[in-house]
Amino acid sequence: MPYAQFAATSQFFLYGKKHFTKTGYERHRRAYGSNALDVMSVDLTGKKFIVTGANSGCGKELTKFLAGRGATVFMVCRSEARAEAAKQDILGEFADANLEILLGDVGTEEDVRRLWCSFAEKSDTLDGLVLNAGTLLNEKQLTREGVEVTFATHLLFGVFLLGSLAMPTLTRSSGRCIIVTSAGMLQYPFPNWEIAASLKGTYDGTVRYSQMKRGQVILASKWAVQYPDVKIVSVHPGWTKTPGTDEAFGEKMSKHFEPWRSTWEGVEGMAWLLCCPLGQISSGAFYLDRLPQVQHMAGAFFSEGSYTKNSPAEIATMMEKLESWTNRGMPTPDQLRTISEAVVAGKVAAKAKCQPLGCAIDLQRFMGKWYIIGSIPSFLDKHIANGVEEYVWNDQQQRVDITFTYKSIDLKQTSMILQTARPINENQTFWKLKLKLGPIAVKLQYIIIGCDTKHYSTCIVGSPRRKFLYLMARTPTVEADIYEAMKLQAEAAGYDRFKIQDQPQTWPLLN
Repeated sequence: MPYAQFAATSQFFLYGKKHFTKTGYERHRRAYGSNALDVMSVDLTGKKFIVTGANSGCGKELTKFLAGRGATVFMVCRSEARAEAAKQDILGEFADANLEILLGDVGTEEDVRRLWCSFAEKSDTLDGLVLNAGTLLNEKQLTREGVEVTFATHLLFGVFLLGSLAMPTLTRSSGRCIIVTSAGMLQYPFPNWEIAASLKGTYDGTVRYSQMKRGQVILASKWAVQYPDVKIVSVHPGWTKTPGTDEAFGEKMSKHFEPWRSTWEGVEGMAWLLCCPLGQISSGAFYLDRLPQVQHMAGAFFSEGSYTKNSPAEIATMMEKLESWTNRGMPTPDQLRTISEAVVAGKVAAKAKCQPLGCAIDLQRFMGKWYIIGSIPSFLDKHIANGVEEYVWNDQQQRVDITFTYKSIDLKQTSMILQTARPINENQTFWKLKLKLGPIAVKLQYIIIGCDTKHYSTCIVGSPRRKFLYLMARTPTVEADIYEAMKLQAEAAGYDRFKIQDQPQTWPLLN
């Protein structure tokens, strides 16, 4: 573990033992003073709130508080049975509670849009939106739309999309938006988009959860500027005992977070944020109980440091991607599933040597001109343009003669390398290749990883130890979906598709 990561994690835990536990809550409560707002005496009659994940844990506790003070609460839940059970439980304590159930999975775009439409048909005002629903997974799972569950629920749809849909109504109502997050975010910055969406890299459920929580904190601060008429905060409930924490941590791990807060002690600060005077809320802040907290502590002696901070450019990219992916800029479910399958297959394949295509190719049809459209280049061909390999079968020598021509990246110099190759397996997909660089003879192993064996229009070649990779086509360019499919095939063979560089093919400029 890098030192900065160790510092962030250890200081998060030590700080948490003092502030996030039951004793931390009791210490904070004493600091409120005798003139502090008594939230239990507040009248919320006529107010309207949405709470996601309202059937258990913090969501249910907060729903009970709001309904018990006279508010109408729209309970967003996935399970009709659990939603109804929670509703009846609350009605047993507050018989006049105004509770509406909105069924749906906030991890899916379809359900979030439907849920919002259902709410909008019933009300044109919204005093508070509590984005609480979430889950902590040990293994990677995909929604029915093909999106990784933690990313979809905690950020993409369950927070960004639902919050975005609600902002106009919250603005008209001078409302409040609370994003229920976790101090686990103190251990990490927000990762690059491909990792956040689990389109690359290894999957660690606890790490991904904490990274998405960092994304929530960033989002709250950006939204606070974008929507000045709405009070928007992220809030940590502390280490609160809920069915979710029991399932995520188990009995052994749970001991590290003792003494746990009760659910009320976890949500009391949220209750205050939903009913205190608006002027007392610092929009964009990260709250614990009733006070804004530091958002970074990765430096020496609990100082901010820089490890968990994202640059303005990284934050801008996150916001742009969230906007794009919730407005038809996201890959299709089938594409996302294909990517996930390629990533999983690639991790397995990368543990062994890269294998050639399992089926035979027609060597004569493979001959001819191939344009290099993308590559992980060898030492010979970095920073080039217009790379072309031409294959000719030498019947007399029973070998393939290869002429590799290319331009310098500025198109001012043309170079050529002559090579020979001999297929050595019955499928004709494993070649021994030889080329001369002045007086030096270089021998390489060359394997055909992929090939369009119907039309022989595209192919992928590499090496057993993945030293290089070439994505080639019969034409200087291919359709974007074909190129992406080639990259995914390379990923499934154990290559990192994000290392593939587009190779310029600028033939029109030469005419």
